[in-house]
Amino acid sequence: MIGKCLLWVVVFCFTQSNISALTNSTVISNLKSRIHFVPQSGALIKSFVDHSQSYIYDQALAIIALTRDGDKKTARKLLLGLKNLQNSDGSLYFSYYLDGKSPYPNEGDKRYAGAIAWVALSATTYQKIFHETEFLNFNTKLLSYLSTQIRPVTIKDKEFKAISFAPSDLKETSWNESEVAALEHNLDAFSAFSLFAKINKVKMYEEQARVLKEFTVALWDKSRSHFWSGVNLKTGAINKGELYLDNQSWSTLALDQETIQNLNLKTALEMNCDQFLVVDKEIKGFMDSKPANRPVGQAFVWSEGSAGQILAMKKYHQIQNEKTNCQGNDQKKLAEEIKKMATTDGGIAYATIKNSDFTTSSSVAGTAWYYFIANSINPFNPEENLSIE
Repeated sequence: MIGKCLLWVVVFCFTQSNISALTNSTVISNLKSRIHFVPQSGALIKSFVDHSQSYIYDQALAIIALTRDGDKKTARKLLLGLKNLQNSDGSLYFSYYLDGKSPYPNEGDKRYAGAIAWVALSATTYQKIFHETEFLNFNTKLLSYLSTQIRPVTIKDKEFKAISFAPSDLKETSWNESEVAALEHNLDAFSAFSLFAKINKVKMYEEQARVLKEFTVALWDKSRSHFWSGVNLKTGAINKGELYLDNQSWSTLALDQETIQNLNLKTALEMNCDQFLVVDKEIKGFMDSKPANRPVGQAFVWSEGSAGQILAMKKYHQIQNEKTNCQGNDQKKLAEEIKKMATTDGGIAYATIKNSDFTTSSSVAGTAWYYFIANSINPFNPEENLSIE
């Protein structure tokens, strides 16, 4: 066993007792151990143990998990930390150092719509669960900023509106972020607008949710029975070169029952099982993406995405009373596989490989999403209970 572990990454070498000890208390304690409090300024959470960045998406996940666990005090501190970093236009940068400074905009104008939408979603979840309006103005500014990022786009001679990826082009990439609308980001924003409008009775944001849902459905490919990842806002061209795990799982979690039934998202979830279910380091789970018409270059397991697929399978089962055929693997079995990614600090490793995009480090995202599957929580909608087995 020891020799075998030396060939892998030591983070995955555990005894069965370590794995079975992964309780709610352990997971929440791990999230709280990462929090860095700033006097009179709230708190930020350390996304990965091997570097000192706090990504606002991770901050939002932690807020939702802590809120659903009933820890109002800590969730409030994390929201306060973001509120004190909010730009005058209502936006937030993609990440911050634990002292509240950010590598942006000096290293590029990274104000990604999806991450900002998750912060809005977390603030509304906090408001709903605790019946607390302290962050209502902060949240309104977030959604107001996102509204300014909605652009017109023509797809197959039909007019739509969509949230752009980011407000300006980033020189480090080969594509222009301001000219792209990602399905994933629009699902995030749809959920943020929709939940806020429902709780606060704001017709304007109800309308924003409606138009973003229309755009989302426009990226459904009837002939292939799955969603494509995005569109060029200038040309209306749909990106059909890549497949992404989250496009099918997050759409199932974000969209309403009627839309899910009309589109028959079971086929999309089963495509994820066929295209992305792999085994790496003796752990079975899902990788993130692949070229549409070629095999993947390197197979690995991604904890965050795997948890999203498991929850989506649960939601579809609950709606249709029908399990997704995932190569003989049900939700419970796949959740047990994610538990194998538990690290010695009580968190969940982000992935089974380490490269420029992924790490084997204990992560907020993997840990929070594991909490969601362990407690049948849909982070897109605090009103849904996905407890069906």
